[in-house]
Amino acid sequence: MKLSLLAAALLVGSAAAQNGAQCLYNHHFADGTFIIDQPGSYKLCDDIVFCPHNDINIETASDEVIAQAFDPIEQGNPKYNSNEYALGFFAAIVVQADDVSLSLNGYSIAQCREHALMQRFFAAIELASAPFTPGIGPHNFVSTTFTPAKNFKLTGPGTIGLSSHHGIHGNENENVQITGVTFKDFEVGAVSLNNVKGLEIKNCDIPNNRQDVPILGSFSAALKIRPYLKRLLETNPDYSMTLGGTVKTVTDVYATLVSHIANVYKDVMQYGFIDQDAHPDEYQLYNNPNQVIDGPCYVFLVHGKGPAVGGFGEMQATDISALSNNVDILNNNAQNIKCFTNEVLATVVDGFVQNDARGAIMQFYNALDEVYIGMVEAAGQYTYTGNANLDAQIMVGKALSQTLLGDNVLQTSTNSVGLPLVDWAEGNNPSFTPNFRCNGDSMHHVVKGSIMIRVEDCQGFNIRGNTIDDVEILSKGPVELCADFHKGASFLDGSDRMLADLRGISVAAVSAYDDSLSTGNDASSISHNTITNLHSQSANLIAGVDIQGFSEGVDIVNNYVNLDATVGVVSDDKWVGLRIRQSASAIFVKKNNNFVQGEIQEDRRKLPEYHPRPAGETEWPNNGCPYGH
Repeated sequence: MKLSLLAAALLVGSAAAQNGAQCLYNHHFADGTFIIDQPGSYKLCDDIVFCPHNDINIETASDEVIAQAFDPIEQGNPKYNSNEYALGFFAAIVVQADDVSLSLNGYSIAQCREHALMQRFFAAIELASAPFTPGIGPHNFVSTTFTPAKNFKLTGPGTIGLSSHHGIHGNENENVQITGVTFKDFEVGAVSLNNVKGLEIKNCDIPNNRQDVPILGSFSAALKIRPYLKRLLETNPDYSMTLGGTVKTVTDVYATLVSHIANVYKDVMQYGFIDQDAHPDEYQLYNNPNQVIDGPCYVFLVHGKGPAVGGFGEMQATDISALSNNVDILNNNAQNIKCFTNEVLATVVDGFVQNDARGAIMQFYNALDEVYIGMVEAAGQYTYTGNANLDAQIMVGKALSQTLLGDNVLQTSTNSVGLPLVDWAEGNNPSFTPNFRCNGDSMHHVVKGSIMIRVEDCQGFNIRGNTIDDVEILSKGPVELCADFHKGASFLDGSDRMLADLRGISVAAVSAYDDSLSTGNDASSISHNTITNLHSQSANLIAGVDIQGFSEGVDIVNNYVNLDATVGVVSDDKWVGLRIRQSASAIFVKKNNNFVQGEIQEDRRKLPEYHPRPAGETEWPNNGCPYGH
């Protein structure tokens, strides 16, 4: 690595690991997340299956008991603060201490199938006390102090397995080393770190991502709106409103929602999928036809400060503390990865995207089947019919506008359900016409396609000796119902809908090593990587290596890219071995590369006077999150 500091900082943990590390067994996880808040050495001494309080009998349990399964707030365990754990048990292991060494010791750690279904944001290992930094995300996730891990070392052999989101996730970390680990059955990414100072991911094996995902992001929306509806039921049990031409009480809407959740749970636990014949409404709302995650898909993601939910980075932040730096991704092997992006058309009212109190988009159109959901259209007039999700979201939205939910642990600032939408759902606004904003997913994160290794907003990196093989994207092409496009997309990609696009390695807004940190050659590098067999039928772009944004100071050396053995160099097709976008400069491509599908270097351009993501500013006004925009 360029920084000798990393190795030195980890010597303490490495030495301690050889002198009696603390064993972790399944019983350490019986109540929920195991929190490491003291320096030291730890090791798995069991195959950990994270499944806290898994005592549900689907034959006898009520729908409500099933619907609130695994919820630490419902369980009332004081060890799990309602801020940090508002989204549930977001990790099996939380590391909120410095100088921690963890050995997998030949064992594995993974979610159980039940928890993976009911806890849709999760990392096997979270390298901080909370999943988000203060002020970021659909909730205030920090009760007192956000504590990231520094000087963390994870060693194999061993496996980080089933996870509904990440294998490892973290923010604001320093000196992280991950060596000899197998990552498999993750849905979003193996490793995702934001604003990391010093990272080495080395000699890891990724044989596959998860390819039996039974549900879409709409099921997560159902899970997360339920506590709000329950609160309304508890505080205003007689509450009612007209929805789809019928007066519905909060009791009715809550019962329908928890019944949907319970039916999905029972079906998936019994069959592995939603039973279309027994539960057609649930199938229409939640079934995942492609069986892989319906949003962003990565193997390794390194980003600057804040979550990587906007468009590709255009310029580096002027504040270097917001940049990742000194990143090494070395000699890893990834294969058999399948992904798809489900574009969720966001309804816009009075200029604001309509999302609920947890940030989920109000979905009125199914882009997979190209049909309206929750409404019908006749002669240019739209009528609300509703469904379990929409009824719950709209009822909670109206109650929030009436300040009926009161002061409680449920935070509500993210809600943007507008009164014109509520009036229409109640039958009082027949002239309402939905306008759709495209290029976002179910949480209105910017659609960027799928990227196997993504490094962004980073100063100094070395991506070397990695193998990427056999990646398939199952996304279909975009639909044509867009009034406008996501405001968070990068300047060049404002209306470019990259649903099915695929990149092997993508770097954006990156630069050479800082002089004070480097030794010898200052350039960042992408070298000695092999990228083969990348497939996406509906893609506009399949790129082996993509250099984006105002990137500079990168050497590209001795890479082999053959995206499809049946395709050669064709100037106007979707395959390109290496693309250097027009904002990049000082990108040095050595002659010893072999890009079978050729190279493209766009004409150079200067930064425009106006740009939607100027350096040093967040992607959206709400502290870097897209809610309502």
